[in-house]
Amino acid sequence: MGMGISGGGGRGRIAKGTLSEINVTPLVDVMLVLLVIFMVASAVETARISREAETLRQTVTEEAAAREATGENQVPVDLPKVKADKVNLAAKQGKPVISFDAERRIHLDKDLLIDCRGKAADPCLDGFEAALSKHAKGQGLRDANLRADRRLDYGLVLALMGRMRRAGIEHFGLITEEPGG
Repeated sequence: MGMGISGGGGRGRIAKGTLSEINVTPLVDVMLVLLVIFMVASAVETARISREAETLRQTVTEEAAAREATGENQVPVDLPKVKADKVNLAAKQGKPVISFDAERRIHLDKDLLIDCRGKAADPCLDGFEAALSKHAKGQGLRDANLRADRRLDYGLVLALMGRMRRAGIEHFGLITEEPGG
């Protein structure tokens, strides 16, 4: 190695001397390739860790919403038993629940909005809209779930649903229980 062609006297003669200089160009090329590989690997690992952290945050939030949706911290209501497709209430997190119990009390989540015990239905439900607009969660409310006790009069529940529409709640779901549950 390190032998060169002599540029002197004869044609095709090979010089017998050795080259004593180190060629650093290949060394620099290898070092730059390694640097690029490590930079890319570091960026990929950082992105993976960020995705895992976000997934973990979402899981914790969904579990809290599922606990809320399963009835913990809810007003006791004897819901109608209906066989239907299950709805993922955890996916609808942040959606308030309006509960109408057998005592004719209306709650927004756990807060009592209006008590209609011993009162005529229509005047009492007229106060629902005002009570909803005064409640912090009720202001500008457009989506909600309705839990109505099965012992309530059908017409009374429909009247409440009408008042919910008039109050600006455009979309609402009706919550029931599985038969035998």
